[in-house]
Amino acid sequence: MEGDLDDELHSIINVKLNVVNVKISRQIGQVVQSSANLRLPEWRIISLLSSAGAMSQSDIRGNIGMDKGQISRTVKSMLQNELLRFDGQNAQARNVRLCLTDKGREIYTRVGVMMEKHQSQVLAALSRDEKQSLYDSLLQIEKSVDSWSA
Repeated sequence: MEGDLDDELHSIINVKLNVVNVKISRQIGQVVQSSANLRLPEWRIISLLSSAGAMSQSDIRGNIGMDKGQISRTVKSMLQNELLRFDGQNAQARNVRLCLTDKGREIYTRVGVMMEKHQSQVLAALSRDEKQSLYDSLLQIEKSVDSWSA
């Protein structure tokens, strides 16, 4: 009996993770579009740099998981819209670091409040222990995926 449950979970878990990811991404995308006229990749970069500080494009890619071309196009647009700036003197250096401008930080502050509310609503159905268990499980899955793809 237990083997049947494991087989059933294995066959559906990737589908469920993807469905939840798509739904949450769609909701977040709508919020950032309507409140700040941003696309989801731009929001993800703003959010990452707000919490982690200056990073190179390759560091951003490693943290967000977007492909190199999409990161490059998004960063270029964000530089033109003055959401990002180069952190340092040499903007042509291979691993130049990017950071938020005042405009980018203001957007993060304003939209971040809405994102916190959204996250609270999404997780409201879970107890504190369930939230911790979910987080721990996702970390373990991420480690497993990272070790498998290495």
